[in-house]
Amino acid sequence: MTKRNIELTSTITQDKEQETFHKQMTGEVTENKGIMRVSYLEDGTIPVKMLLKENELILRRGTDEQNYSLMRFIPGEKAACRYVVTGRQMDLTSVTNLLKYEEDDHGQKLQVEYDLFSGLYLVGNYTVTLIFT
Repeated sequence: MTKRNIELTSTITQDKEQETFHKQMTGEVTENKGIMRVSYLEDGTIPVKMLLKENELILRRGTDEQNYSLMRFIPGEKAACRYVVTGRQMDLTSVTNLLKYEEDDHGQKLQVEYDLFSGLYLVGNYTVTLIFT
């Protein structure tokens, strides 16, 4: 495991409103046989774990077996996801528009763009960028 600085930028678009969040934290990154695992504490308290394989990202965010979100992103595919907000679970569907991972001399960058649906209703569009240095 390697300690890394993580810069997270998240943009949420719901209806005609848009909000962007920027967060910085320290996390751990491991890579083995083409699989990258990332773990960090969001806002210093919420554990987040990510598993990145070729063309697939699995994200788990939360504290225990009852109170966590689980999302799976595969470009061009719909995936059932469990999203927990303030202790309330919502079963939603995500459609991944972009999953892009790049590595250069300065670090690594992971971009995810997806739409989130509740039934046929579009909840919103989401863009998340993580930069690891």
